[in-house]
Amino acid sequence: MEKLKPYKKKLHYMISTIPAQFDLGAYPSIVKPGGHFTQIGMPVGFQINVSNIELASSRVNFNASLIGGIPQTQEVLHYCADNRIYPKIQVVKADEINESWEKILNKHARYRYVIDAKTF
Repeated sequence: MEKLKPYKKKLHYMISTIPAQFDLGAYPSIVKPGGHFTQIGMPVGFQINVSNIELASSRVNFNASLIGGIPQTQEVLHYCADNRIYPKIQVVKADEINESWEKILNKHARYRYVIDAKTF
């Protein structure tokens, strides 16, 4: 991916929460050799496409988790709050859930969708 080239070997650690199938190939290149790439949650269809040679030659440690446990999740939330790290979200109403899901499946979702519980 051309857009990632300026970031080549810049990160020590990268966490992906991409909810759709995607080509992992370009992402290890932005992690420093010996760094880590973690996939949290599984994409729709439970598949990630990757070239074994790209992954092996990057010397990036790749790991994945279906979901972090409660203690790990709480630790991340505290870290984010302490460091003023906020997610980019789009709040949707209950009657927009199906439309939002279609946008996710069609890779048109720009941010994470958060459902406003008051709209049920």
